Amino acid sequence: MTFRILSIQIIIDVVERLVFYPKLKAFYLKKIIIENKDRIKTIIDVGSNRGQSIDFYLKLNKKVKIFGFEPNITLFNKLQNKYKKNSDIVLNNLGISNTNGKLLFYENIMNETSTFEEVNYNSDYLNKKAKVLGVEAKELIAKTYEVEAITLSRFLENNTNLFIDILKLDVEGHEYSCLQGLFENQKTKYPINFIQLECHYDDMYVNNKNQTKINALLKTNGFEEVARIKHSYGDFYEIIYENKLLNEA
Repeated sequence: MTFRILSIQIIIDVVERLVFYPKLKAFYLKKIIIENKDRIKTIIDVGSNRGQSIDFYLKLNKKVKIFGFEPNITLFNKLQNKYKKNSDIVLNNLGISNTNGKLLFYENIMNETSTFEEVNYNSDYLNKKAKVLGVEAKELIAKTYEVEAITLSRFLENNTNLFIDILKLDVEGHEYSCLQGLFENQKTKYPINFIQLECHYDDMYVNNKNQTKINALLKTNGFEEVARIKHSYGDFYEIIYENKLLNEA
């Protein structure tokens, strides 16, 4: 990683902590901790990266149980070392998708944007991003390799009696596939209170599933958008959906 890329990464992290995370905290304080007079207890963090979201959730409740998924083995090892003294953080070197087995993983030079989705090199957004980072578009993908992936329904079937306060998805264009894997068995409704996912409006990936399709899939399964929080950079939003069927039961 070049000094330029590392500097941009650091700046983004700092500004996110100052601008984005306080707004996200305000939402969860109101919706879960105040309204329900309870704390966030259990979270699934898909795309744990360097632990940004894990650190955020620990500030809401230092005793929260977090199941983290990170397919990048280098980042996974760093996460294990970072949280080795916290037995409530269970890390998995796995990807999440709509299938169980090996998938091709595209590791980006900025690890936050690594993905299972094939990159669209004709994308205007992709080429602008490459210029900002000081590289050619083809250089954005550092390497590709296969990693093991599972569906969320498989994980939840293997971990029964879990009530998930928040399912967070930050998977760079692979959100729709993750949700397909969660809802693959229409007869099974898992106890998930909120689904939080990142959305950006661009054509960076070849197999682009737009937000309309994601909204429709979530609505079919009882989830309704309740918040849209803008990130501190770009046209990026964190969209939060509430399980209306669960909360009406």
